[in-house]
Amino acid sequence: MGPERMAISFCMALLFCFVFLLLTTPAEAQSPRQMLQEIDANRDGKIQFSELRSFRAAAFDRIDSNRNGVADPSELNALKEQAARNGRASPANLDPLASDTNGDGVITRQEFANYLPPRTLNADRNRDGALSRSEMRSLR
Repeated sequence: MGPERMAISFCMALLFCFVFLLLTTPAEAQSPRQMLQEIDANRDGKIQFSELRSFRAAAFDRIDSNRNGVADPSELNALKEQAARNGRASPANLDPLASDTNGDGVITRQEFANYLPPRTLNADRNRDGALSRSEMRSLR
């Protein structure tokens, strides 16, 4: 597999884990490379967890359709339905309530931004708070 194809593959895997793919409509969809460039704010070729948290905070604004500061069950259900309609992933692949760290049934912007899926955290083999290209490839 060539380097460009590998880059696209690991970007796709990374983006799936970040849920944001589920939030884009087909008209707004970006290539994996564009999405990686958007997340990698300092352009070092790594995804710092702080960059990912900032990216997820911005993504939250797309979930919170009524702009009340929380993603409630109706908004989370709409997210799952949109994901299924867009063919991005099946609703079973999305567990947005994993971000609900206080268990109150709604997700705040802070909860959503700060939550990183265990698979993402485990990919950071050297525990430096960032995913290198090789670590991102392990998400495939």
